[in-house]
Amino acid sequence: MGSRIIASLATLGAALLIGVTGVSAATYATVTGYAAGTVENNHPETWGEDCTKIEGGLGDTYVLTQDYALVVVKGGSEESAPGHVNTLFADASEGETVWADSNGSGAFDEGDKGISHIIVCEAADETPPPTETPPPTETPPPTATLPPPATATPTAPSERQVTPPPTDTADQAQVNRGDTSLPVIIAALFILLATALAAPRLARMPRRR
Repeated sequence: MGSRIIASLATLGAALLIGVTGVSAATYATVTGYAAGTVENNHPETWGEDCTKIEGGLGDTYVLTQDYALVVVKGGSEESAPGHVNTLFADASEGETVWADSNGSGAFDEGDKGISHIIVCEAADETPPPTETPPPTETPPPTATLPPPATATPTAPSERQVTPPPTDTADQAQVNRGDTSLPVIIAALFILLATALAAPRLARMPRRR
């Protein structure tokens, strides 16, 4: 009898330990806001392009299977949960537990409604920042290149026309006389020849007394 009581107590203790461990192990996401229970808010496209809707048999809590940029949990209506129909969880992580915080307490407790549906929005791909273009490198101004010094090229002396010095007048006169002496000599020879030829005739001519 005593052994049975001990075994029952051990089983009950183990069950309580498992239950306590399971509750403490749950990690709840942080409530970041609420939205009204309008018809538009029931559609995924209202919340973004990358949003989808999860429905059916979700119970009171839901453990996320991946990271999401936004999770919207609906529970109740505006009559039963005015102003707290949709509970928002921004930047929720994988493994976190979400719920419909119908009473607006910010914690999962007895006053919360069961989940009607969940809208999850995946995180947009982070676009890497544009690569900064380095400023253009300043180009130093071109170095002035000085022309090489001019080499003095010796100039050939120009050929000058040498004018002979003037001939002395006396010498020129003598040269001129030398030029005219030949005709005079020839004329004298002719005279002598004529005289020689005329001499015999003159000898034969009678002399006048």
